[in-house]
Amino acid sequence: MEKRFTGQVALITGGGRGIGAWIARLLAQQGAQVMLVARTESQLQQTARQIELEGGSAFYCVADVADEATMRALVERTQQITGRIDILVNNAGSARAGLIEQSDPAEWWQVIESNLRGLYLATRFVLPIMLEQGRGQIVNMLTVAASRPFTGLSAYSCAKAAGLMFTRILAREVRKRGIRVSAVLPGAVDTDLWNEFPNAPERERMIRPETVAQIVLQILATPPDASIDELVVLPPEGIL
Repeated sequence: MEKRFTGQVALITGGGRGIGAWIARLLAQQGAQVMLVARTESQLQQTARQIELEGGSAFYCVADVADEATMRALVERTQQITGRIDILVNNAGSARAGLIEQSDPAEWWQVIESNLRGLYLATRFVLPIMLEQGRGQIVNMLTVAASRPFTGLSAYSCAKAAGLMFTRILAREVRKRGIRVSAVLPGAVDTDLWNEFPNAPERERMIRPETVAQIVLQILATPPDASIDELVVLPPEGIL
């Protein structure tokens, strides 16, 4: 039986661990060739090795998604190697917890840069390739914090809220040109992101990252006569 994503190429930022790594693994299991992007080489190596052990195809690039020259070169190199890019999953990002009055300005802006600038740059350089192909799918991994306030998450929430509006505008610009754009807004997911939060909910109450990844694959496998614009995914207990 032919695998669902055979012949397709997926670029996944934040692909070294957590949700991004699981999305990469599941896509590779379904035949996609995956390009992993993250800042930590050891995590990228581990994920790529796991994909290959599972019979998939993966390569990776150590990169800061907020660096324009690096992202431009990375996307160009990916196209040179594979000849195409069919799927972009913008998953990279970071978070810092703390009240605004106690925040460090440099750290605050770094969170904005990694979450919003990285989202923009990857999209900006992949989009012309997809438009030339006449098809493509972009999934932006956001958060429920994009649409509701959480104490101590000002930079992260602001970046994700801007990312949600960016996703909506992008979808309007390209939906009639063969490109589908989706935003996924999870609630609490059991990832290392919670290491920043001393009062985090119990991990066993959270969504597993592989569950979110399975949902992303369902979005990517949506029949061509439909589009999933935004999807909120919560733990069974709701907002934790």
